[in-house]
Amino acid sequence: MPYRPPHLPRRNARQWLLLLLLICLGSGGATAGDKLRLQLRWLHQFQFAGYYMALEKGYYRDAGLDVEILEGGPQALKPVDAILSERSDFAISNSGVVIERMAGKPVVALAAIMQTSPIVWIVRADSGIRTPADLVGKRLMLMPAPESAELLITLRREGIDMGQLNIQPTSFDPQDLIDGRTDAYDGYISNETYWLAQRGVDYRLINPREYGVNFYNDVLVTSERLLRERPQRVAAFVQASLKGWQYALDHQEESLQLIHRRYAPGKSLEHLRFEADALRKLIMSDLVQLGHMNPGRWDAIANSYVQLGMAPGPVNLGGFLYSEHVEQDNRMFYLGGAIALLVILLMATVALRFAALSRALQREINRRQDTEQQLLTSNATLERLANTDRLTGLWNRLKFEEVAQQEVGRAERYGYPLSLVFFDIDHFKEINDRHGHEIGDQVLCRLADRVREHLRDSDSLCRWGGEEFLILMPHTDRQQARQLAEKLRELISASPLLEQQPISASFGIAQLQSGELLRDLVRHADTALYRAKQLGRNRVET
Repeated sequence: MPYRPPHLPRRNARQWLLLLLLICLGSGGATAGDKLRLQLRWLHQFQFAGYYMALEKGYYRDAGLDVEILEGGPQALKPVDAILSERSDFAISNSGVVIERMAGKPVVALAAIMQTSPIVWIVRADSGIRTPADLVGKRLMLMPAPESAELLITLRREGIDMGQLNIQPTSFDPQDLIDGRTDAYDGYISNETYWLAQRGVDYRLINPREYGVNFYNDVLVTSERLLRERPQRVAAFVQASLKGWQYALDHQEESLQLIHRRYAPGKSLEHLRFEADALRKLIMSDLVQLGHMNPGRWDAIANSYVQLGMAPGPVNLGGFLYSEHVEQDNRMFYLGGAIALLVILLMATVALRFAALSRALQREINRRQDTEQQLLTSNATLERLANTDRLTGLWNRLKFEEVAQQEVGRAERYGYPLSLVFFDIDHFKEINDRHGHEIGDQVLCRLADRVREHLRDSDSLCRWGGEEFLILMPHTDRQQARQLAEKLRELISASPLLEQQPISASFGIAQLQSGELLRDLVRHADTALYRAKQLGRNRVET
């Protein structure tokens, strides 16, 4: 909504002067004072690079702030308790902080650094675990709620009751996964995966995002008390922190060297680079303004928790987002400015000041309208990203499941055949190990383009995960699907997807049977694909 300056009632000059004096005396600036403490949620690493750079580059000091950064760890997994008990002034939390807000705790979300979360289940590649359903009866390491909220909501969305699981308190040591003391380890896609790869351990990820759980992470929070009593200091801290984040992303290597030297000497530079590259994809600063939070998305996150019994309803997030407080402060700011201008006009009758203020207000209106349009564009981009695989441009797992569920319903209703083709690239790990992940990504993109060219408009192609792809084929029986799969298999083998190295793929096919659900169809196709692998690869099995 465009900004409109408030209507100002007429009063006599003495009243205006008195009110202006009270406003000036009552306003607090971002001047140096007592130390502000920021509680991190984990040990020093690139995950908190923006705050380190804001401190090291003097952005906090320039804003009149004396900031201390407190290292986190297992003892710092309750950031809301830290700020409400005044052990810290600011803290880093995840999307589970909205659960605390709905439980009545006076916490305010200031900025979301990661637009999507790095939290995943990590399982061994030889465990046979591929989907959340495979976790039933298994041992799962888990951080306490709300830190584990995204993983728990993924399980509940898949219809898995907590009583079907063997929950273990996390040990914070992925060696337990290697040694077989747990079946699924809760970790970061930017951290533990590097540690496992360096030890030659093949792993598989169960990513909540692929099951429709796409939440914010690393959310900067504070208390309502601090925001109410020191709004200028909070504003200065947020602005300096985001400036630090922008510097860290623009000068990644410099930031890595500093973090390694001063904060995390025990973590190798290679590990920090891996973490930085992974987190850049989650921060999405090239697509979305740093720290941006969409109120509608927060409502959707909160509703997800309520629907699954993890938070009380109904959802009412009034006062939870920092932007609401800023808008209120802005109204007071503009009101105070308008009052001061009226005093000047009454005393000096300087009409030119009115013209200057009008131009300034118009510029502010234009700036806000431009910002609003940018946010609308960013939200549209986020919606597209939520439905497509960022690497290949194909539908992702979430969008595919939505379309496939509808197609299964139509096939059952009208009685036409529906087949599913499940295929993946043979020995894809060897391609990555020999040529690097960049070449591996190119192979995936080229394969996606070739396959897409040979499908009908009615067919649906998605990247299921890693090197795995699915094709949903309505009005197609098993034999017809097999003919297409054979054609695609020959096409892939004959295509120059990788110079001087042949590429092959294995295919599994299943046809929907009466009374079956989508997950049954996927399971049958996956079983056929596994059989094709066992029988030598580069073949089609039904």
